[in-house]
Amino acid sequence: MCRLILVIVMLAASNSAAQEACIEPVRPDAGYLADAGYGAGEIRSAYRSYFSDVENYLNCYNQATARIRQEATVAARDYDRVLDRYPVEAGQGIEPEQAHRIEMSDSGTLFLNHQAEWLK
Repeated sequence: MCRLILVIVMLAASNSAAQEACIEPVRPDAGYLADAGYGAGEIRSAYRSYFSDVENYLNCYNQATARIRQEATVAARDYDRVLDRYPVEAGQGIEPEQAHRIEMSDSGTLFLNHQAEWLK
């Protein structure tokens, strides 16, 4: 009984840690499971568990993507304020003569835009 509780706690901790770290789930292989002696119910259970893990992974990934998109948008605004406060002068450093402004599209792609209107 004590071992069963320990296994359940370890699986719960593992699932929780995997969800926080967005660890991609491994797809079960029905042939391998059958060859290893798993019964039909256990194989079906492995697939149900996999689909649950996929849902958790995609939710985690979406949350991480949203968080990073927000952070990058804030950084783009910060960068524009830096350009306004500390403009690049001709012959100064290795930056180009005209420093590009940064704009974030809704797709999550970071575009360089000389004058991003939405940042103003």
